[in-house]
Amino acid sequence: MKKNLSLKILALVAAILLWLQQSLLKEHTAEISFPLKFENVPKNYVILANNLSDIPVLVKSRGMNIIFLKKSNCFFRINAANFHFGENKINLGKDDLIFSSKKKIEIIEIKKKSFKIYLDKIITKSVPIKIVFATSKDEEFFLKNKIVNINQNVKIKGPATILSKVKRVKTTAISRKMLKNDKIIADLISPDSKVQLLKKKITLNVTQLRIISKTISLIPVRYSLKENISIIPQKVSAMVQGPENIVKKLNNRNIIASIKTEKIKKNDFVTVDFNLPAGVKLLEYTPQKIQIIRNKK
Repeated sequence: MKKNLSLKILALVAAILLWLQQSLLKEHTAEISFPLKFENVPKNYVILANNLSDIPVLVKSRGMNIIFLKKSNCFFRINAANFHFGENKINLGKDDLIFSSKKKIEIIEIKKKSFKIYLDKIITKSVPIKIVFATSKDEEFFLKNKIVNINQNVKIKGPATILSKVKRVKTTAISRKMLKNDKIIADLISPDSKVQLLKKKITLNVTQLRIISKTISLIPVRYSLKENISIIPQKVSAMVQGPENIVKKLNNRNIIASIKTEKIKKNDFVTVDFNLPAGVKLLEYTPQKIQIIRNKK
């Protein structure tokens, strides 16, 4: 029983091998696509063919040759020496198809014989660099600690039709963590795969503001005179913190301390509100409460 089964399996394998041999030796027709290879492209020009796919060709040959052909490095060779700027028409012939072997293969039909390609000029252009921040907090940080050389340009190189649409080149997102020795080195991002950046990185110089604290005394407390009141005390002291170049200039004449009218009407002791320059914050003030004395009518 087992012997008969083994013989049957052996016969089946032999039949399959015989069928494969006959199939590989037999002639077949198949459609295979081949890429285009442009040679002798004029200097300082580039071929723009974004939508140009491989060219389908109907071929006839033995099965083994077709299998080999599908995996081989065959292509259409196109001489671009006489191409001119702008649109160029291509007419493919059988002689343009270059085979990587000398196996006998018959070309029955080239499915797409003619098409157009565009020859564009390579130019260089200078465009502004746009700084991209990692977060809104990073952007706020660099507004306070200014980037000295923020208005930089970079030269880019590529096809004229593509470069005409490029208005700026962006950096990778920068953050406070990248700041070392008052400098940030940022990568530039090419706006298109066909655009070459002549400089791939930029150095940003950052002027970090020194943060200081300062106590300002005898700040007058403002309030509505219509309320027929007096206040004790009439002046306060405040400790503020901020960039050195701003805080150093502050005094009791350019800091406004006031009491809101709605507080006066409801309370006998009130807190003080301060109007401070942008970037400056209030740390503390004394006294903490202002006494409201209501005058007799």
